[in-house]
Amino acid sequence: MVKLIRNRQPVKVLVIEEDPSSLEIIKTLLNQNDFELLTIAPTMVKVDLLLDAFLPNIIVAGADLNRVGVFDFITTPQYLNTPLVFLSHVLDDEIFGVCLNHARCLLLEKPINPYTFLASVKLLLLAYPPIQHKYVEVIDRNQQVLKIQLADIVYVEADGNYTFIHTIQNKVYARKKPLKNLKEELDEKFIQINKSHLINTDFIQRLELGKRLLVLNNKEIKIGRSFRSDLDAFICPLS
Repeated sequence: MVKLIRNRQPVKVLVIEEDPSSLEIIKTLLNQNDFELLTIAPTMVKVDLLLDAFLPNIIVAGADLNRVGVFDFITTPQYLNTPLVFLSHVLDDEIFGVCLNHARCLLLEKPINPYTFLASVKLLLLAYPPIQHKYVEVIDRNQQVLKIQLADIVYVEADGNYTFIHTIQNKVYARKKPLKNLKEELDEKFIQINKSHLINTDFIQRLELGKRLLVLNNKEIKIGRSFRSDLDAFICPLS
């Protein structure tokens, strides 16, 4: 058994691969070394569906799977800083160029050598330790539980008995829960600016205090008079 890595915290691995022999080696190595296998995605469609809800700590990708799709995916801004182990039977200028354009990439040649693979994973994790993302849980239309990362939430809006979570991906998720209860699941970056809105201060683009107006992610939201003190408490440490 090849066991070289002892994880002190959960590490979520996304595997994008279609080659059966490579998959078997990768799955065995990840299981033996206590990684959380997020999923195996044999198609880019499945990758897109999965990443609507989860963010991996490290990606293992086979370059032979739909080259254009994989290349486009790993070089998008959202995943450019996610550690990547890139696997290929052929090491050519194109693949080498993709790795150079990715911020945190190691390129390995197939067939997979277990020791080289694990050493590469360990090196990436030491250089770029996983960030433990906080999240809130929602139920989608298929009654599946989704975990929404707090860092992806732009604002939360209350409407009647529901609260609606708006994300940076322009998706909206409903929760049958009062705003004050949902607020307890968020962190200090979220402040309430009126009776129906909680906003993520990381996304503030503009403040017009005279007009009691705030703009975040190109959306204008009015600042309630009774909530001005919370906003002042956020602004003062920055000034």
